[in-house]
Amino acid sequence: AKVGQRGIVFTQQLHQLSRSGQTRPQPGSVAPALAKEDLRLRGAMPAGMKVRVDVPAGLAPVAMDAVPLQTVLGHVLENAVEACDASSVITVSARPLELNAPDAAAYLGRVSPGSHIEVTVHDTGSGIKPEVRSKLFAEPFFTTKVRHRGLGLAIIYRILHAHRGGVRIDAAAPPEVGTVVRVVLPLAAARPAIVQAARHGSSSIGG
Repeated sequence: AKVGQRGIVFTQQLHQLSRSGQTRPQPGSVAPALAKEDLRLRGAMPAGMKVRVDVPAGLAPVAMDAVPLQTVLGHVLENAVEACDASSVITVSARPLELNAPDAAAYLGRVSPGSHIEVTVHDTGSGIKPEVRSKLFAEPFFTTKVRHRGLGLAIIYRILHAHRGGVRIDAAAPPEVGTVVRVVLPLAAARPAIVQAARHGSSSIGG
């Protein structure tokens, strides 16, 4: 039964990967997506693990439909849960963020300067070694987890790249421990300007 369940999960991930390059023009909301994924993962969390969510009311919608948005946030949260034990704490927060060109270049994906929503997931697990962090997105299907295929990060990257978003993974700054994952998503209001500029052949995009 366990082997069959792993096969189902693997097939679902392959399906997500095959569709992850598609963009959806409808705006999405971060708070409901996080709430649904948090509820879904509660049953998989060890007893005693704490999850703290700090998402302000009234966050602007992002340029990503609810389905791919939930997929990205779900994979990030799953990785945090799997990296932790019963004594760990996972802190999830979100905030508006204005990025300049150097800031945007710090993320993997296709991030442009401008207005974004940043979702941060900080777990107090064992952390990720620097040599491992450098391989996570550079080597397809790289993973350190037994019976995993590394598809979660590939799906996250492809969805964010298609939607002009980005991700970065850092070690928590001392004295904190664990790993910090930051996902940035462009505001939905920014999409029409991007599409219009492309339609008229403007050369000012990204410049």
